[in-house]
Amino acid sequence: MRNIFYKYNPHTLSYERVYPSIKQKVWGVFRQLFIGILIGVALFSITDYSFDSPMKQQLKKENKLLLTQYQILSKRIDENERILEELQERDDNLYRSMFNANPVPSSIRKPGVGGTDRYEHLLTMHNPELIISTTAKLDMMTKQLYVQSNSYDELTELIKTNEERIKNVPSIVPLSSKQMKGISSGFGMRVHPIYGNLRKHTGIDLNANIGTPIYATGSGTVETAGWEGGYGYTVMINHGFGYKTRYGHCSELKVRTGQKVVRGQEIATVGATGAATGPHLHYEVIVKERYDNPAKYFFMNLTPEEYEQILFDAENR
Repeated sequence: MRNIFYKYNPHTLSYERVYPSIKQKVWGVFRQLFIGILIGVALFSITDYSFDSPMKQQLKKENKLLLTQYQILSKRIDENERILEELQERDDNLYRSMFNANPVPSSIRKPGVGGTDRYEHLLTMHNPELIISTTAKLDMMTKQLYVQSNSYDELTELIKTNEERIKNVPSIVPLSSKQMKGISSGFGMRVHPIYGNLRKHTGIDLNANIGTPIYATGSGTVETAGWEGGYGYTVMINHGFGYKTRYGHCSELKVRTGQKVVRGQEIATVGATGAATGPHLHYEVIVKERYDNPAKYFFMNLTPEEYEQILFDAENR
């Protein structure tokens, strides 16, 4: 209902109707319009905050799914980085050392990926820290894979020109995987099971039954074959190129000093001769007169999973 206003006139002693001016009418319209807009904005804000539209709900759902996918991707990249680091370590410390090639410098393996402004365009995205971190890790891994690929190309060329070296370098497990019962003692410092003192274990002990065949892990010449103190009956093979292998505690020797042998040839059988508490093969790899972890050289006849497991056992037992 429209409001009607009256004003008392003392001269006529009566109430007279008051008609608003054009200015007052215009102001009244604008005032009502402004109040209406304020109320409308307030109601819209409350509704938008309290109730999501179907489109907004869909966007929230997609953003949440995208964030989850980034988190999964980040974890997978971390796992692949660990695998890549193992490949790099094996490449530098084993494959390249086999050919006397220098390790790839760390400055090349882990190059820079540019300044922070490289990812400035990602700062406006939802959860930019996770997205930038994941993108940076992916960029770094791409560069590292490129470097590793080039390293393998170089090794391929070295293999073509070093066929004799490949035949001779020890690279297999000296016992059949079906007959070997695991590692009883790894490489490094340990308490000697007989003498009771702490000393360096210069090889690894591979458990197996007496009489189990022992195979040459690389081609070469038998340097010694006979009794060798605490090692008992022992075979020492000189593979050339600075590599030698020793097979101790044997029960029966199948080769003689000066004999040429090839990788995979049976050279002895497992025993418990010398300073041994039970039947096993004590196996050593000597590189340029220095003892090295023999498990590093089991890469030829094991799967990557088996290789990682036996390397872990050799370093932790």
